[in-house]
Amino acid sequence: MKKILTIAWWEYITKVRTKTFLISLILMPALIIAFGFLPTFLMEKADLKQKRIGVVDLSGWIFDKLEDKIKDEFKLPDGKPNYVLIRIQVGESLAEIKSIANKKVIAGEFEAYIIIPREFEDSLNFQYVGQNVGNIRDIERFKSALQEIVIASELGKYGVDKEAISKIIKPVKYNTIKISKKGEEEKTDFLALFFSSYIFIIALMILVLTGGQMLVRSVVEEKSNRVVEVLLSSCNANELMAGKIIGLGMLGLTQMFIWAILGFYFFSGYALISIKFDLMLISLIYFVLGYLFYSALFVAIGAPVNSEYEAQQIAGYIALGVTLPIAFSFLIMQNPDLFWIKVLSFFPLFTPAFMVARIPVKMPATWEIIGTIVILALSVIFMIWVAGRIFRIAILSYGKFPNLKELLSWVRAK
Repeated sequence: MKKILTIAWWEYITKVRTKTFLISLILMPALIIAFGFLPTFLMEKADLKQKRIGVVDLSGWIFDKLEDKIKDEFKLPDGKPNYVLIRIQVGESLAEIKSIANKKVIAGEFEAYIIIPREFEDSLNFQYVGQNVGNIRDIERFKSALQEIVIASELGKYGVDKEAISKIIKPVKYNTIKISKKGEEEKTDFLALFFSSYIFIIALMILVLTGGQMLVRSVVEEKSNRVVEVLLSSCNANELMAGKIIGLGMLGLTQMFIWAILGFYFFSGYALISIKFDLMLISLIYFVLGYLFYSALFVAIGAPVNSEYEAQQIAGYIALGVTLPIAFSFLIMQNPDLFWIKVLSFFPLFTPAFMVARIPVKMPATWEIIGTIVILALSVIFMIWVAGRIFRIAILSYGKFPNLKELLSWVRAK
């Protein structure tokens, strides 16, 4: 144990002093904030300039109502209307009108234009035509305004007075309230879930990838410099591997601890209220076990490499599997009880990320939590054993990277 701790401390202290580690302490949180919050912030930020929108009103009566509604509801910070509606005269055929309007859009006279149909029965199907049809906010605003106008018109036909109509079509607002397993109610929102699951997953993936790459490169460097032969004269391969994994774990926990302090400092007015520490404790268990599992996986697959190029390739292959759960994180938060999500939660490669994403949204059954933790813990033990069997042979092997059959023979070798 003394040799293992000595190796672990050496791995930790040499890595924690590097410029790469110090840069990652600042760069990684900055990237998480940039990718996680900046797009949302820019989308929600008010427009700073007016947009000219053309309107082809085939109905003959909606344009004026739409113009008044848009001017009243959507304004720029300086008080001017967010949208300027321009009536496109209806006289020629619709194809000719669209041809003229398309040219004006291309020339920059209009941001886009809307075609309101002449008649509608079951629903109002309007067309939004422009070079950029990805601005969901603009489309939803016009959709909502047109919907309210049509509803008001239909209610008016049945004799409902204007005052009653204004009350009926008031915009709907809502608050989300989550019920815990104990029956307690608590207000929550998407941002709270984002803090407690998505960022936690991103942090785990970043730590695993950066730490795993450091571990593989460390092995490659020691093998290429023949330092590993000197090390093995003072300890065995399993002690060396255990020391490297523990040192890597200490490095990851140091990063996580510093990020947690920075997060609580900058978001203390919100995060401390939204994030429940009992959930964080369970998530931390998955984090530690997942970190050990991924570290052993990096050791098992990365130990046989002999060059920096091979190390980058191996790290890239593992990264694909490690980062795959991120692609499903939003789906998991929306539908945590899907059958295939529950099944994949018991697969060790996905367990940490899937369970961390599910717990804040809807607490899984107790048997699922216990079952996944037990399976993940057993998988950690098994993977460390496999990594040890491969590491003891691969650490002194040079030349071609072994194939799967050779790796299995290393595991079975006595």
